[in-house]
Formats: sequence, C-alpha cells, structure tokens
Amino acid sequence: MGNTLSRTRQAGAAPVKPSGPRILIIGAGITGLILAQALKQHDIPFSVYERDPSVSARGRGWGLTIHWSLDAFVSLLPQHLVDRLPEAYVNPSATEKGENGHFLFFDLRSGETRWKVPPSKRIRVSRERLRALLLEGLDVQWGKTLTAVTPSTSNRVTVHFADSSTATGSLVIGADGSRSKVRSSLLFHNPSLSRNQELPVRLLGVTVVYDSTLALKLKALDPFFFQGGDPETNTFLYFSFLDTPSNNTREDKPDSYECQIILSWPYKVGYMGRKEPLDVPKIGKERVAVMKDIAKGWAEPFQGMVMSIPEDADAKAIVLEDFVPKERLWTNMEGRATLVGDAAHTMTMYRGEGANHGITDIALLLEKILPPLQNSSGPTSSKGSKPKTLQDAIDAYEKEMIQRAGPAVLTSRRACLDAHEYEKITDQSPLISRRVMVTKE
Repeated sequence: MGNTLSRTRQAGAAPVKPSGPRILIIGAGITGLILAQALKQHDIPFSVYERDPSVSARGRGWGLTIHWSLDAFVSLLPQHLVDRLPEAYVNPSATEKGENGHFLFFDLRSGETRWKVPPSKRIRVSRERLRALLLEGLDVQWGKTLTAVTPSTSNRVTVHFADSSTATGSLVIGADGSRSKVRSSLLFHNPSLSRNQELPVRLLGVTVVYDSTLALKLKALDPFFFQGGDPETNTFLYFSFLDTPSNNTREDKPDSYECQIILSWPYKVGYMGRKEPLDVPKIGKERVAVMKDIAKGWAEPFQGMVMSIPEDADAKAIVLEDFVPKERLWTNMEGRATLVGDAAHTMTMYRGEGANHGITDIALLLEKILPPLQNSSGPTSSKGSKPKTLQDAIDAYEKEMIQRAGPAVLTSRRACLDAHEYEKITDQSPLISRRVMVTKE
C-alpha cells in the first residue's frame, strides 16, 4: 500500500459542503480522529460518536511513538495540522535538532546498556496534545455509548446508543478501542470470540513531575525514552518524557519535566520470593509502595527515579491483553461495518506499534472505500481494479489489514513475554528488534 491519499483541498479554497453516503465513526481516540480528518479532506460526510462525556474525561494520558507509519500519518492530515505537529512533541527542542533517540535497553541492576533498538525515522508525541490537535475543526458527539449495530434497509446501517438515540449511515467504522462495542456487536453470533486474551503480566504506570536535577540525568541517557530489565526479578521498566521545558506548557514550574514511568512484572509464583503471584493493589499509596519495593537494588538513576515518585501519585493499572483478528471472524454486514485500530487488533505496548497499525489501517481503508464512495472511475491501481462497491472495498481492506496486523499482535505478545523473562531478551527478540511494518504474504 502506498501513500496515495493526496490532499484534495488547497489552502484558502472555499469548503465544499459534504453530501452523499455518511460514515459513522464510533470512537474519538487517535485513530478515529485521524479517520475523521482524512474524510473531511475528501468531502465525505461523517459523524463521530464517543462514549466519554467530554474531551477531558480520560485524563492527561501518556505518550506514543509514530515511526514506520509516519509518512502515512502525515498524508492523512490537512497541511495546517501537519504544520502544528510540533505542538504535540514531548521534546520539541530535541526533535528540532534532528535527534531521534536511541531507545536503549538497560540492565537495571548494573546500569549497563545491553541493547539499542535500530534507529528509524520517528516522532514521540503526547497522546493528550495530539488528540487535542486532531479534534480541531471536528464536531464530536460526546456521551454516546454504543449498544448495538444493526443492518437497515437499502444498504444502510444503524447504530444504537444507551441514551436510546440512533443514527443511520452507509458505513459504521469501529474505532472504539480494545474493549470495542462495535466488535462485540459484529460478533453477536458468538460474543465470546470478541473477548481479549489476558497475558500473565501485571503493570503499573504513573505520571510524575521531576525537577531539572533528576530529569537531566535521565535526559542524558536519552532525550525521549528508554527501557530496562531486572535480571534477578524479570521486572520491566519503561520511561518516557511527556513534557519538557521546551514545550512551555508548565507555567507553574517552567524548568520541570513531566515523565511517564511504567513497571511491569510476571504474574507468577516466586516473583521476588513470594509464595503467591504479586497482583496490583487496589489502593493508590500501596501501588506506589509496590513500585518502590520492586526498584530496590537497582542502579542509579533508575532506583532514584522510582523512589522519587510521590506517595500520593495516581498509579494506574493497565490490564495487558490482546486480540488477534482473523478472516471472516466478524460480520461486516455486507460492507456496511468494519473495525480499525485497537478495535480490530488489540496489542500490547511492548513494541510501540499499536498506533502505527491504526494509522496504516486508516490509510488502507481510505484507499479502498474512496472509489465506491466517490463513484471514481480513475486509473487502475498497481494492485488491480479499484473496488466498485463498499462490499468489495471492505472485504479487500479487512483481508489486507488482517494479514498485516494479525502477525503483529502475536509479535507484540512475544515482546511482552520476553520483557518478563530476562534470559530470553536477545538481539533476535521482538522486544528490541527494529520497528518495521511486516506483511504476511
């Protein structure tokens, strides 16, 4: 799939009022908003529905890396948003200097660098600030919790919400995340098949603000992020900057650094000498205490950064689970419904590829559905004739998406398991291997 989606409206041109088939986007996360911005450029009518009551309901969020999908990402956005992407960077000054970071992996006991992820073109962004940027110019309907998707007459589809309202369109696209209601609705014949598979790992993550004394020690290791493992306990650490002084977003503490710290560990008997598996405590202070207990014996600055987490910090637990898409697993209602992003292929974060596959989904989906939506009679693509109907388009999209994302889910699962079995981390492990898009032939 190439980057074939050119921008259709020149800067300064009068907007064209969209008409024709309406697309119903369920979910206003990163993937759903990128889709909305792309449809807007092509004057395809759409509506966006989000279960959150407001834009601020999710909290600040963490960071994400856009690497092998970067070209596709830029091609999907209007130029004025591309120009403003630096607003979402976690470290604009480093990016402006051309620094990509080294994505180092450390032995947390000795402090030694063990591996370096091969370099690639990438940007590291704040999920919260990127989402705010992508929301510009879009009218999202908040507080819309989906309950069902049903086929309608005349090749239409209807979505039903918990507030008893409905909406009807030509195509519904589930971009509603790892616990997708659209996915479960499309698997109504066997709801158990829509469930994610939980992995035997527990995870705690926290956002903290450090002063420059500690932050500069961490920044000296990498200006964006790094990871590490404890060879004695098989604990995994991930660290990322979320906000730096070059962003000028913290007027109260202009020299401070907002950072993301994640600790995860194997959920099994014997972890740190325990007779029972260590589960995530329910109380916040106990969660922070567990993180500090885990970090005892680590080298500096790794031990110090964990010990400096405030006792009242909001340590969040994330259930690590995935979902492997398979051909003809769900019904696409004869081309009237499909899935993108985490809704289609939930994967763990240990390769940082979830968002990249979501972006690639959008580029591929647009490539397939634009011809039938616009009744295009343009030239034949390199992969054959353009789809003539939405049924053809959605079938083609799902086949290619599943061939790409299905293996990626399993690779990310392997990376997650390797991260918690230190001896299995080699230069061949997907945990530290180069991030590239792999397609199953």
